[in-house]
Amino acid sequence: MWMTSRQLPSGVIAARSMSAATSGKLEAFAVDAASVAENSRQVAAAFKRDGLAVVRQILPPAVAEALCSRVDAELRARQSEGDDSYFGNVYGYEDAGQRWDLKLRLSPEVKEAMRALLECLQGVLEALRPSWQLTELAAWISVQEAHFGTAKLEMGVAASWLAEAMCTFPSDPGQPVHADTSHVYDQQVVTIFVALHDVPTERGPTKMYPRSHVDGELHLGMKEVDESSAVLCTLSCGDCVLMDSRLLHCGTANTSDLHRFLFYTSWMPPARRSRGSTNTILAEYEEKLSLRRWQEWTAEDFACSQSVAQ
Repeated sequence: MWMTSRQLPSGVIAARSMSAATSGKLEAFAVDAASVAENSRQVAAAFKRDGLAVVRQILPPAVAEALCSRVDAELRARQSEGDDSYFGNVYGYEDAGQRWDLKLRLSPEVKEAMRALLECLQGVLEALRPSWQLTELAAWISVQEAHFGTAKLEMGVAASWLAEAMCTFPSDPGQPVHADTSHVYDQQVVTIFVALHDVPTERGPTKMYPRSHVDGELHLGMKEVDESSAVLCTLSCGDCVLMDSRLLHCGTANTSDLHRFLFYTSWMPPARRSRGSTNTILAEYEEKLSLRRWQEWTAEDFACSQSVAQ
């Protein structure tokens, strides 16, 4: 039996109202993909100030759907193999087995998505700094308790800099508020999250705190985070969010009966690995994939033995 809003506890109603409010704030940080190339410096300046930027419809729906299917298939295959070298660790979920960090290969689906992303965003990234390196390629998954056939997911999983797909499953309770890297000690890392299906409030979107990436007092624990400043990253299929790794954020609870997949890539200055990084990337790609030469390593005939790091 479904409860109406009148039957819901007041705390739940208040939480839903707050979620709607924070979700509505997101449009202040949004731009259409078609307008990014000619406004890359302005987008970069806004991102540098706010620590986040939303780009609408950066992936065509067919590309997003194909990648979503690939992530699901790879998760099933890696879990069946029982090889934990394909998995990292997700902050706040080391023991609960609720979120997963799955390293991805440069499959045709991943390459096609990367081409669409970087054709649009290369100018934005290079307006921030001239040289970037891909330091992780993976799929991040959050679960409460997931079954694929009769096999239960029981391996541990990381939070870091990567090109990956994030997946949350029904009943995932959300994460603690955190930053992936330190404002005080670490270099900037840029992570690009892409929705592989619609992500409404009940499906556990990421909550972000604009401008917290440059707030030293907040990072040092000298003051508390201002919840009224938060934005909820509700997305449509093919939308993306750029996030500074120093920005405070958290995955919210997935209260729906559906999983959530997010593909994401992360970029950092070459040879500048930050202290918090776990570099969730297959060894064959590590320190080999640069932004400047992305057209080469996303080509259909690219072989992993090639180095395109310069």
